Amino acid sequence: MKTIYTLAFALATLTAVAQENRNNQPLPPVATPLYTSDVIIKNDTVDQQKVRLAVAFNGWLYAAFNTEDAVNNKGGITIRKSIDNGITWTTLDSYFTTGYRYPSFDIVVAGTDTNSLTLYLAGVNYSPASGNYILFVDRYNATTGGFNGSNYNLSAGTQQIYDVALASDHMAPAVGTSPYGLGMLYSRYTSSQDSVVYVGSIDGGSTWGYRYPVAITGQYFGKLSIAYGRSASGSNGRYFGAWERRAGSNARTGNIYSSRSQSTVDGPWINPVNLDSISATMIGLCKNPQIACSYGTADNDSGSVTSVVLVQRDYTGNGSDYDLLGFYNKRSHFTNFWYRLDVVNSGENDLQPDISYDITNQAFEATYYDSTNGKLPHITNGFNLLIPSSWTTVNAQYNDATGNLKAAYPRIESNYAATGQAAMAWIAQNGTNGVAMFDAEYNITSVNEPETGLSLNNIYPNPASTFITIPYINETNELATISVYNQLGQRVISEQGGQTKAGITTRTLNVEQLEAGVYFCRIEAGNKTITRSFVIAR
Repeated sequence: MKTIYTLAFALATLTAVAQENRNNQPLPPVATPLYTSDVIIKNDTVDQQKVRLAVAFNGWLYAAFNTEDAVNNKGGITIRKSIDNGITWTTLDSYFTTGYRYPSFDIVVAGTDTNSLTLYLAGVNYSPASGNYILFVDRYNATTGGFNGSNYNLSAGTQQIYDVALASDHMAPAVGTSPYGLGMLYSRYTSSQDSVVYVGSIDGGSTWGYRYPVAITGQYFGKLSIAYGRSASGSNGRYFGAWERRAGSNARTGNIYSSRSQSTVDGPWINPVNLDSISATMIGLCKNPQIACSYGTADNDSGSVTSVVLVQRDYTGNGSDYDLLGFYNKRSHFTNFWYRLDVVNSGENDLQPDISYDITNQAFEATYYDSTNGKLPHITNGFNLLIPSSWTTVNAQYNDATGNLKAAYPRIESNYAATGQAAMAWIAQNGTNGVAMFDAEYNITSVNEPETGLSLNNIYPNPASTFITIPYINETNELATISVYNQLGQRVISEQGGQTKAGITTRTLNVEQLEAGVYFCRIEAGNKTITRSFVIAR
């Protein structure tokens, strides 16, 4: 159980009183959410090996995991959806094919209304018999589950595709994309050289018209990650990537490199920079890079985009003690000036980091696998990284069981419709098989309000289009003011409520004039304040 601190209204510098988000100077608590019992995304009799998680603008959840039945020589991918915050899951699509494996895949859900909501699945199809690899991108109607086809296919023959990663700019579209864009990175083997390649779409995934080499080496590439970044000073938007380069195919660790698109999302990428070279104790000892970037219409305190890459560092050089370290760049739209940061640098064995950006609270959310204690912690840091190596522990262990993790590879995503709070997925061991699990920072069954004299139930409908209804209780003997803010912290609606001694007061606000997006309803009465997020969908 923990106390969560709500939004400081995005760009606090635009408000009359400067307030920091929950990672610097947290606001008084307005609710006490609870992590709940771990949810099995889908019971299965086969081995589930990796899980990916995506969250739509309205809070709908999408999870995908790959499966393998070695005895019957079958591999597959299953995509599941939850519209009730992860309590129940239904299958969007599932295939399980004899003679094939799907060793790498990623998902993204994009769109700001349910009519156009689209799920993208990038995957690698591998035939052990022929040794052939195919890279593909499938599209689904994320509301109905209908299959919209596969419009990108790369037959790589026997040249192995190591990894693939997807990202989208749909929450803050880059200049020139319509209605939004997507970016994909993949790493590929050849007998003479390996390569990292970027493929981009600026038309919502209808076509993939841009392909650029990002890196080429005579050594070996492996896992990689991609993220989108945008700010007021970098309004064109960029895609940023991070990947591992190893000296041998069986090398346990290697170097970490990063690059980005040069000036636009449909343009070439700049020369890569070797990140681990900035610290003598990290050179050649890193693996599993994950990148996240700040995005939106706000600059950080350095007038740019903040980018963070987390890695596991082999402290002893023999694989017995990994630390969770990383790198950051607060002017990543303009420079290659990266610096080291430490997250966990201790005697415990910390593996498999993941990181994402929470636009609502302007913060980075991260998780990792503490294999020494069998825990999956949730940590956070503000996007200005005022103290880069000081991360706040939101929860030291959101997984209920400590003895069933082996290759957890946890994933973390921000839920826009839950005030930016985090959703998590990971792989637990169920006997000899893996099983995909889910939990969330928010309580997926209810929210307990503190005894403050002011309480606010959930706003409805959510998403909304013309009106929202706000049920609240005000026992403060002060007039209540109801305000609506956009993601920039600008007040777009203000109406005065009234006093109540008991029971629920219900107010209805006309929001028809607001553009589609995420908004925040704030009720103030005396020195009491409560905030809830809601979504406008068109």
